[in-house]
Amino acid sequence: MFKGTVNFQARIKGNGLSFPSFEFNPNEAGVDKVEIEAPNGDEIRTTIHLASVASHDSGRAFATKVNTTVLNRIAFHHNVAIENARITGDQFSPLNPQPGVLAVAAGAYALTGGAARMVVGIPSAQLKSMLEKASLPGEDKYGFFRSARQSMSPVEEFMHLYNILLIIYTDSQADVERFIVSEDPAVSRTQHPLKAPGVMETVYTRLRNELGHKRPGVSLDNTKSEMANQLGGLIALTKRAIDLHP
Repeated sequence: MFKGTVNFQARIKGNGLSFPSFEFNPNEAGVDKVEIEAPNGDEIRTTIHLASVASHDSGRAFATKVNTTVLNRIAFHHNVAIENARITGDQFSPLNPQPGVLAVAAGAYALTGGAARMVVGIPSAQLKSMLEKASLPGEDKYGFFRSARQSMSPVEEFMHLYNILLIIYTDSQADVERFIVSEDPAVSRTQHPLKAPGVMETVYTRLRNELGHKRPGVSLDNTKSEMANQLGGLIALTKRAIDLHP
């Protein structure tokens, strides 16, 4: 058995997030503590302190799981796009070393970073409280949300977010529509072109259907442009749906 530490670095895309270094207890068996910081707003650095793991490989895998949960929570609750983390170093040593034998394994990994456009500062106490909770409502979908925010384009992100709504509402577009209207009664709605008069669809569903299905007279360039303009509203609706469906 081994104890050890695994260091991670994850780049923040787009608008940044900064907070000072602090420690917290993730309430995960086998983890002593987690150190985390985002000093410049363009990356998050974490160190997972492992209490007991069977091997170096299992330790790295377990630390990656813990770190992913941390990043998923931050991405969801602070609405930032956080890329997949890279291991930047690790160190392991036996829990019960033999007398006179020094056995410490360490590794270092190269990585690249990037700059954010705007940085929002977050108090460490606020993050600590959230990260130390044993579980959060809808957390099983946080990874889906973070993956959507990692998208390469607004169109990809829009479709990914709408798909999360379909997952939550068991692939029923009608239920998605009812949810959207209940949350935003003033949402823009238009006549569904393939259904009876009076059957309306929200702007989010219309755009999703214009890209996903053949519709006469539709300009996909206009659809993509409108998706980018409506993305903020869909992000907020998706977060709300996740909160409502733990």
